[in-house]
Amino acid sequence: MAEQNRLVQERVRKLNELKELGINPYPHKFKVTKKSAEIKKIHENLAPEEQTDIEESVAGRIMFIRRMGKASFFSIKDDEGKIQIYFRSDDVGADNYKLLKKLDIGDFIGVTGKIFATRTGEITIYAKSFEIITKAIKPLPEKFHGLVDTETKYRKRHLDLIMNDESKEVFKKRLKMMQAIREFMFSRGFLEVETPILQTQYGGAAARPFITHHNDLDMDMYLRISPELYLKRLLVGGFEKVFDINKNFRNEGIDTTHNPEFTMLEAYQAYADYDGFDGINV
Repeated sequence: MAEQNRLVQERVRKLNELKELGINPYPHKFKVTKKSAEIKKIHENLAPEEQTDIEESVAGRIMFIRRMGKASFFSIKDDEGKIQIYFRSDDVGADNYKLLKKLDIGDFIGVTGKIFATRTGEITIYAKSFEIITKAIKPLPEKFHGLVDTETKYRKRHLDLIMNDESKEVFKKRLKMMQAIREFMFSRGFLEVETPILQTQYGGAAARPFITHHNDLDMDMYLRISPELYLKRLLVGGFEKVFDINKNFRNEGIDTTHNPEFTMLEAYQAYADYDGFDGINV
């Protein structure tokens, strides 16, 4: 804890020094021309030490710093991956180069420069200019071991996403799955609807609800445990194919595979049983 506090104080000191120099450490925007993965893909065939005249602007979180006098290598991470940045004092200017000493792992920067491949063939941006986008106050978890504590991973999901690329990929795959499910249902003529989360009478499943109180109406209400009753009302009203991807809440047990708040897909089709549910075998 003492070490954590010391690191925070050091970062606050650097933050104040930036402000004293008239630098805004939290600007509103930075124009990105390409993401890291796209840049690496486009230039993957560059030979070692080959340089281009192509200039790009990238932004991301600093994940690695190696300072070597008047030259430095940084690695920054955006939402598609990492890319290396090469800074030289003669190119970015001596005064600007000194600002790099006020940056730490976890800070965000925007960089503009030309693309080249290092001696080992790594695609790198040769920085012409840079901008401090965010000065982070709290340090990231220790880099070599990442975030391994299960409790912390679940309670501080943002740290898990920063340190563990595998966790980030799970989130991306889930989004793609949800998109595919929607496209599947739309292709079969289903309409996506939204059903109420707050309900005066819960139903559609055997579960214990979360209870809340509506102050203006002075009545108890329930977080839904299922969308079933409202979806069936839509069928009564004349809709023939409906589905809802929704959040449900059941005030019951919890573990790493069972959460009181969870996502459900529920669908109904008129004039069909489970054998003839629009060609879907269930």
